[in-house]
Amino acid sequence: MLDAHNIYEIEFDVPARNRESFEDWLSEDVVEWVSHETVAFFEVFQNDTGMSPEVKFVFGFETLKQWATFVGSDAHEAAIDSLSVLAENREAVLWQRASVKLDDTLDRPVGDGGTIRKNGRHSADAVLSQ
Repeated sequence: MLDAHNIYEIEFDVPARNRESFEDWLSEDVVEWVSHETVAFFEVFQNDTGMSPEVKFVFGFETLKQWATFVGSDAHEAAIDSLSVLAENREAVLWQRASVKLDDTLDRPVGDGGTIRKNGRHSADAVLSQ
């Protein structure tokens, strides 16, 4: 996964009756969506355990403004409309990178890629969208 500070995850299930249509949609119609100019990276995860969610799309953005531009774009709205027809149990969450100070004697927070911050404490924020 590339380095991005804002991660937008869309999780969902694809019913068996929609599997072929979903595969066609993936191979033909998502290029404009996943290659939107604001997207730093895109990844797909599949859960083959039979548990929900079955699929997760992960979009990375450098800034919140880029994420907001993406979710307000025609490409995103069209893709979500199409996905809503093909998928069930869709959830979307925006995560922002945070760090945790484990010990007051440590000069380095853990979880922010090793950036050294003196006396800086940060909270983990998860923003639900859609």
